[in-house]
Amino acid sequence: MLLLSVSCNQQSEISQLDELRNEAMQLLEDKNYNDAVEKANEAIKGYSTKADSSGMAQAFYIASRASALKGNFDQAKNYGEQSSAILKKHLNYPLEYKVNNTLSWSYFELGRGFNENEKHNERQLFVVAQLDDDNAKASVYNNYGYDATVAGAIPLKDAITYTKFANDHYANSEKTSGRWYTLMNLTWQHRLLNELAKSETYGLMAAAQAKADDDRHAIIEANTNLGETLLAQNKIEDAQPFYEHGLEISKQENDRDKYVFDVYYSRFLWETEKKEDAISLLTKAIEFLENSEVFYEMKARAFLAEYCLSEGLIQEAVEQLEKFKHPRAEYFSQEAKVIASAVEAQIVASEDKKKALNILDNALRDLEESGAELLKLRLLELRAQMQT
Repeated sequence: MLLLSVSCNQQSEISQLDELRNEAMQLLEDKNYNDAVEKANEAIKGYSTKADSSGMAQAFYIASRASALKGNFDQAKNYGEQSSAILKKHLNYPLEYKVNNTLSWSYFELGRGFNENEKHNERQLFVVAQLDDDNAKASVYNNYGYDATVAGAIPLKDAITYTKFANDHYANSEKTSGRWYTLMNLTWQHRLLNELAKSETYGLMAAAQAKADDDRHAIIEANTNLGETLLAQNKIEDAQPFYEHGLEISKQENDRDKYVFDVYYSRFLWETEKKEDAISLLTKAIEFLENSEVFYEMKARAFLAEYCLSEGLIQEAVEQLEKFKHPRAEYFSQEAKVIASAVEAQIVASEDKKKALNILDNALRDLEESGAELLKLRLLELRAQMQT
């Protein structure tokens, strides 16, 4: 009788904790993020005393998600990693997928590079493979394809396979808003492969989807990405209306999207001989981006180093290159690193041509895994010029 009473009490207390956890989830859904974290922590403490690891994992997830949504990504990471560790033991793949998605977002916001996240990415790919859920796979494959392309960590053709799965899934679902993103990624990936006609096709589709969605952020990102592909083909007149539309939209707010646009708009200004404007625009963009997104900050610094070198502003170029030696976070693109290496090699070549060639050779070796032909051609052309 005593054992039965203890068991009933234990079950009653667990039920009360479940109700507490459900309250936390409701607060999360109602966007009361601070209260959701507080309530989830109460549940976590209770589950801990009852050694209910499954309940703890679910409460940790709520706390992680709420923390991320209120912008505290360090806290989201800590809660998420505790939840994920428990869920691995329970083989609760549906929840682990959601936890890991929040962790992926947190790692991105904390500026962690692809190599730092290698084990996490491998686990997430394994988890969604266990699920009969194409929506989950599309979400994970989309993020994985993007991050791998940023880092140049896997062959571009493999990254495209992941992105294309996500794009095809979104194309076949009713939720087409957001498909601009996968189309934009395909634009970028095929450009890096130097498949410019295919890149342009995807770019036009991305720009059209962004316009249909009437999404300022999407229009800016899609238009500038298409613009990069058109400039790579020297189609300056074709590129102009997309940059002009992006410029008009970007001026609506003085925010992150405006300065991201300015980074890429500087390329158009440079190609149309408005070089002082390009340098001025980038300088202002860096002042904003160095306090926000390292990906675009480092891309801007690479462009600015290139422009300064071209204008004979060697010291200014060197100052930008110094930032690549000690970046504030590792999450920036292989493309930015290649541009920086090309600038460094040209500066060094005046005093030590052998050292300059070594810089280019090291950069070329770094491209072997990704197979980014557009970047490779740039380095090979520069190398050939140095040898003549």
